Amino acid sequence: MEIIQTEKIFLKQSLATQEEVFEFLAKQAEGLAIATDKAQVYQKLIERENEGTTGMMDGFAIPHAKATSINEPNIIIVTLEQGIEWNSLDGQLINFIIALFIPDAQAGTTHLKLLSAVARLLMRNEVTEELKAAQSKEAIATLLNEKLGENE
Repeated sequence: MEIIQTEKIFLKQSLATQEEVFEFLAKQAEGLAIATDKAQVYQKLIERENEGTTGMMDGFAIPHAKATSINEPNIIIVTLEQGIEWNSLDGQLINFIIALFIPDAQAGTTHLKLLSAVARLLMRNEVTEELKAAQSKEAIATLLNEKLGENE
């Protein structure tokens, strides 16, 4: 099964703050049956962010939630119409979000593998450039599934 699915990609959203992004992600996680408790997922995203920024470089962020209400490891991708403040490592605004959702029971294993695989991809300029240039959910899903598959 492909880890990135087009129905879990949301393009050009008009969210203005980190909180709005987390609310959107929690709502989608529940709506897509990734999680059973929207409030818990939102809280876990906030708690994780408070430990240290998930804003990477070049406009990308990798927020993540580990929670008992999450059914299976999943990824939701959101692109924003306008960049938002995220306290990113390079100080740039964030407009491309790759959110990870991990069941509590898999916190030490799946979570770390997925997070490091995604983080490694975002360190590769050609990957971030291709992601930014991608105009469709299909293009984003194909690219990420291909690149994540290389790491297995």
